[in-house]
Amino acid sequence: MKLPTIILCITAVYLIGFFSHALYLQKTVYGDGIFYFSWLRSLVVDHDIHFADEYRHFGAIQPMTARREFGNKYSIGPALVWWPLYTTAFLFLRGDGWSLPYQLAVGLTSVLAAIFGLIVLLRIIKQPPGVLGITVLLIAGATNLLFYGSVDAVNSHALSFFAAAVYIALLSAPSVEWFAAGLFLGLLTAIRIQDAVFVLLVLPYWRKLPKRMFLAGFGLAMLPQLLAWYALYGTLANPYLAGGERFDVLHPHILGVLFSPENGLFVWTPVVAIGVIGLFLRWRVYWPYLAVFFSELYIVACWGTWWQGASVSGRMFVSSLPIIAIGLSVVVGRIYRIRLIQSQLLLLSGTLCCINALSIIYYLLIH
Repeated sequence: MKLPTIILCITAVYLIGFFSHALYLQKTVYGDGIFYFSWLRSLVVDHDIHFADEYRHFGAIQPMTARREFGNKYSIGPALVWWPLYTTAFLFLRGDGWSLPYQLAVGLTSVLAAIFGLIVLLRIIKQPPGVLGITVLLIAGATNLLFYGSVDAVNSHALSFFAAAVYIALLSAPSVEWFAAGLFLGLLTAIRIQDAVFVLLVLPYWRKLPKRMFLAGFGLAMLPQLLAWYALYGTLANPYLAGGERFDVLHPHILGVLFSPENGLFVWTPVVAIGVIGLFLRWRVYWPYLAVFFSELYIVACWGTWWQGASVSGRMFVSSLPIIAIGLSVVVGRIYRIRLIQSQLLLLSGTLCCINALSIIYYLLIH
């Protein structure tokens, strides 16, 4: 199967999954998505960051801040990415800003971002087309990107995947545009603050890194988040930390994060484990990617809610999937060279995608 055909099939599956789920529920905004969406709706429709009406509408609540406003510890980054299509819908429809058409516009943005991130992988991974096709198919269909890039699209995860893929692609270019790289690292951090550890990928370039240009891009992308924190809380401190979120750095739950039967990363998405093995196989080249992955693992494992709440596999690792894709392509490439089992490899990939889809259906039924 040719690469354009694979991308078209993935796009069709993601769009069908998104619209089917959204139309069945008659909404796309729920759970954590309420708080990400509240930034967007309040800024575009009400031109403020007073979330009383958004929280009242969705039946949500957050603690009051020192400025006597309802807090919102969730990042503003997703709202920045959703802004163009949502604003277009609002200017066209002139409605209340939170009915189904607006929610569909936001969710569709995330789905398209996930698809674009998958396309960017084709530029990052230096492998023959057959290996590329299987690798992208596995990332799209056999990981939790299928859920967070399609079913639960109004969340931060698909956007993190997109920003991480573009950031890695910029660093992988023959001539790095350092301002753009800093900009996407800033966007990635503004979407999920934990992903600031992706800065470790610049370590191999440290001596020739134009630090002022890189930091200028990073600062520009992070500025909306810093302004939002200050306007709402009166401080630039991360409200997750200031609000008392617990991090036990001496007792990380690493085995639980990876192997918990409920949503362990390696248990629910074994292709991630294969990707990590692939990175180790070429660790002299890919050590910065390993450093990022294990930094993410340590941060999540130290968090008081290390099981990541209601989560399909490890949702905090969706941003690491472009890194996993690189390692996965190493393993797939080595197997693909054995011509006798090329067809079996494609069959195995399809089987893993089907198992992942069934796991997602199971998750939806029990939640």
